[in-house]
Amino acid sequence: MRIRKSVFIDRPPADVFSFVADPSNDIRWRTYLLASSALGGLPLRVGSRVRQSYSYEGRAASIELEVTALETDERIDFRTSGQYRGSASYTFRPEDDGTRFGFAISANVTGAAALMSGYIEKTAGSYLEGDLKRLKHALESGEA
Repeated sequence: MRIRKSVFIDRPPADVFSFVADPSNDIRWRTYLLASSALGGLPLRVGSRVRQSYSYEGRAASIELEVTALETDERIDFRTSGQYRGSASYTFRPEDDGTRFGFAISANVTGAAALMSGYIEKTAGSYLEGDLKRLKHALESGEA
């Protein structure tokens, strides 16, 4: 499963990067996320780990992400390990007087879930679009 979405944010890449590179801000824009923290402190760097706790349809779970690439004001890549294997990438591209922020997710959907992969991809894409709208609002409204 692969999902890619982006949004224009009327803030410079350095501002968007600074906000997104602090996992404690994730709960302000990510759907179903209850907590998110950098396990080794900030700033994030390659090898840093981020623990996220979330709740979906009454079930709570946690995942741990590892930063696999980081270029200040340009990109942050993560991978997951354990029960849920996948990767995610944030990209920050200058566009006009702001930033084109991209969010891509890739995951291997196996077992019974593979039978519903189309539905899962569509639903996750919808949540991702909502997340990007919340991120845009947080940064452009001055809440960040």
